[in-house]
Amino acid sequence: MRVDPCLFYVPASRADALLKNVPRHSIALVLDLEDSVPRHAKPTARERLADVDLTGTGLSGVSVRINSVETPDGLLDIQTLLALGGEVGGLPVQTVLVPKVAAGRDVAIYRSLLSGLADPPEICSFIETVDAVENAFDIAAASDGLCFGQADLIAEMWAPDESYLAHARARMCVAAARHGLPVIDTNSFELWDMDVVRAQCEAAKQCGFTGKAAIHPKHLMPILETFAVGPEELDGFRQTIKDYEADERGFAVSKDQVLAPPFVLRARRMLALHDGQARPVR
Repeated sequence: MRVDPCLFYVPASRADALLKNVPRHSIALVLDLEDSVPRHAKPTARERLADVDLTGTGLSGVSVRINSVETPDGLLDIQTLLALGGEVGGLPVQTVLVPKVAAGRDVAIYRSLLSGLADPPEICSFIETVDAVENAFDIAAASDGLCFGQADLIAEMWAPDESYLAHARARMCVAAARHGLPVIDTNSFELWDMDVVRAQCEAAKQCGFTGKAAIHPKHLMPILETFAVGPEELDGFRQTIKDYEADERGFAVSKDQVLAPPFVLRARRMLALHDGQARPVR
């Protein structure tokens, strides 16, 4: 799964009206069939997938969040993607985001259902239940990426226990790192104070998230400025590796940096995750 610093959600039921707000940024456009679409509007949302035109967005592909296959709507979502041949609006569906995943076997079911497509999409799994938190490593091993669904997780709890939420976030970020996956933080519900959004972005980055979801255009720049990895940062990782390999001692200290195996390993892992995908923030 490509590493996009921002997943921008647009309700598929209102895609025609909202697509004019799609920016030309380093985002992944997610057409949502799940939480942002009320039950009565879900048939209309599926119909929109056949009618929407994305060819003028400048995007190379699109993501779709479907409903759980444990529901009739989820099965209908899968049938719709199969009927469309894995293309929406003239673009390939690169990633399908799946909610309420409880274990790695759930991911296998989605892969099987979508395997009939000529180019099956990657699967990004939501960690948004207590079971998913406990099985985060199993889910990560079967997925192409992870997303955090904090609101749904809190709905399973009697109160938003901060210590448990910190545990959940840390566990999924470590699981994602263990399997070399991008991991996307939950969206912010703050629509006015962008300083709050920036603080949330910084906290997520420090936890180990590689990006954050957005539900409003105001969120895009704070997210991109926090998470976007530019060519200069990647060049720095390459230089670290080059300097280390050129030093016969295997450990060196200069006024600018310490060269040692752990720092080289991190540089290699960051390049493996991001190289070839970094774009400047516009």
